[in-house]
Amino acid sequence: MRSLLLGAGVVLAWSLGAAAAHAAAPSPATPTSKLLQRDILTNADLWERRPRMMAAGLGFTGIIGVPGLNGADLPASEAAVRAAGGTWNTVSCGTGVTPALTAFTSASSPQNVAVAYGRPVTDADGLPVEFSWPLRPSTVGPTDFRVTLNTGERVTPLAAAVYPNAEENERSVAVLFGRFGNRLAAGTPGARYVVRTEVVRDATPLQLVGTGGRIVSALGMAATIGTSPYGDPDAAAADRTGPRLVAAKVSRLSTRGETAPAPFDGALPNDGRTLYGDAARFRIRVFTTGGFSPDGVRAVFPTEFARYFRLRARAGHGRTVALTRTGRDYRLGGHTVRILGLADLGRRQDAYDDCYTEDKDNQIDIVLAGDERAVRRITDVEIPADGLYSGFYNPGGPGNAPTPGVRYTVPGPTQVQPITDALREPLTVTWRG
Repeated sequence: MRSLLLGAGVVLAWSLGAAAAHAAAPSPATPTSKLLQRDILTNADLWERRPRMMAAGLGFTGIIGVPGLNGADLPASEAAVRAAGGTWNTVSCGTGVTPALTAFTSASSPQNVAVAYGRPVTDADGLPVEFSWPLRPSTVGPTDFRVTLNTGERVTPLAAAVYPNAEENERSVAVLFGRFGNRLAAGTPGARYVVRTEVVRDATPLQLVGTGGRIVSALGMAATIGTSPYGDPDAAAADRTGPRLVAAKVSRLSTRGETAPAPFDGALPNDGRTLYGDAARFRIRVFTTGGFSPDGVRAVFPTEFARYFRLRARAGHGRTVALTRTGRDYRLGGHTVRILGLADLGRRQDAYDDCYTEDKDNQIDIVLAGDERAVRRITDVEIPADGLYSGFYNPGGPGNAPTPGVRYTVPGPTQVQPITDALREPLTVTWRG
């Protein structure tokens, strides 16, 4: 048995046995990964009325399944991670707090991968795939996907799961691990990166679930992309190729489905009601193409709305105004709205530092108080990612202490994302298979 550190710092034990010795061969699901394959959706978001693949592309390379990574020997783990092209943060935490391994790095061990994905992989790349409807978890597998590289090579992933989107009200993302590219920028001779991801037929074809429990096949759904996340770090903010938003939706705040099977619930509860109390009445949930982090490792804090986001709203006489601060009342059309902060990250704390752990999935909630008529006037979520505003990195980012000479993923671009109004009709799915 080996101790494993998963996601939000939960330590697990899993018997590797023959699965580790024969990692190249198909492996049966681990007991923990089977928990994520249960067909349970509770208040899960629909992002559009039409079922489709919204986005897919290479996230980062080489840091999934790093041999030698463990929490028992930090110097050896750091050396292994840096040798694999990952980064290792310098960490400062509160007195008496022991940092979790996730505070130092976004890399994972082969054993840790097996906990959520059913089998260990080594030195693999990550590729998140976003859908407009939640997935039927029991149908998610690596052979559901065919990934085409810019070289024309076609690749079948090694592993696939809904993790880290483990909460019952999420599950619209399949995260794929495999060999999907290198770290050369698009257009550079020898560059390899993903240009197309499509759903193909296998023994258990991938399915999506819509309102009323409507099941649809995902066969043939596809997304294309022409860039690599290893772009020019000095590019203008609008031209950066890092993670971005694919959707945003405003609805009444609900805690239904804010749960995940143990041991995948280490960052819970993290909903807006738990963090902000009864004042939390509405949420703008944003849907991302990858994990969002300040540097590729550190968690986003619930208090950091103003560092990354601002909201656009319609004021009187056709004016557009910006909502930029938490704790301030904004008057819109004679009604009031207040931004309380961010949620769907980690648990509420009195203070936040490098030891803070969050779920690092593809959803972040902007939590609001106030009047519904004012909330309806909010039209867009903006990520300026420039000037006074920081950009978001995916887990391949440089951290705060990058290895000299190593190329890391770049931050995401400046972006304005229109908000779907789901205040009257929540656009969610509750279903048991």
